[in-house]
Amino acid sequence: MTKRIILATLIAVFTIVFIIGCGEDTTSSIEPPSSLQLTGATNETDLVLTWSPSPTEDIDGYRIYLGTTLLADEEDLTPTTTTWTHIAPTTVGEYKVVAVRDDEESPAATASTEPYEDTGELYDFDTPSDQGYSGWGWNWTTGVGAFYSFSTDNASEIDMYYDSDNTLTSADYYSEDFPNTTGFIVLTNTYDNVGNVPTEGYANSAPVGEGQVYAIVIMKDHTDEWHYAKLRIDSYSASPYDRITFTYAYQTVKNFSLLD
Repeated sequence: MTKRIILATLIAVFTIVFIIGCGEDTTSSIEPPSSLQLTGATNETDLVLTWSPSPTEDIDGYRIYLGTTLLADEEDLTPTTTTWTHIAPTTVGEYKVVAVRDDEESPAATASTEPYEDTGELYDFDTPSDQGYSGWGWNWTTGVGAFYSFSTDNASEIDMYYDSDNTLTSADYYSEDFPNTTGFIVLTNTYDNVGNVPTEGYANSAPVGEGQVYAIVIMKDHTDEWHYAKLRIDSYSASPYDRITFTYAYQTVKNFSLLD
């Protein structure tokens, strides 16, 4: 009886080990490309993708997806390809670049054109600083915005301010002590249907109006790189001080004008 129990136990253990050993291995044997970067092309409507190649030497090439949509495959993207341009994309989203061998795909290198979206508030320039701030600036890389007291101590952070003439105004228009330039265009589009914002024709200020939508271009310290944004005034109140609230979407891909 003891021998039968031992034998049955060994058979059961062997069976479990065999099943586990024969289980499907879902780990890709292809190393992925890396360091996927997105930037706007010279026309600011096309999107340029660049990446570092997969270390796997015997791949057939690469595939590029926008979400789940295949944009290009190994017939055009050879093993030595490390850049590709998406001509005039019409939607934002996550791009994926994978290496391919036969029909096996590596894990993906990813990057997104989805803008950073948030809300903010500003008080006009004449409001006492202990009541509210008139300066606003965006983080160049992440698009996170914040309000600032309008002073030279914050000059490098401020991109625009809510002026006492009821306009949004570029920081550098106030004084050369403020290095950042912001341009404005009043749009007729609804906030959720902006698409590509204009790439020229920006003014250094724009009148504030509740419900108004703006295209915005931001240049830090007068560089030759810039970021686009869209902004909608959600509310305006005049008591006890002029105050606006707004929603914005900041395109974190530099020199790229598509916002939705």
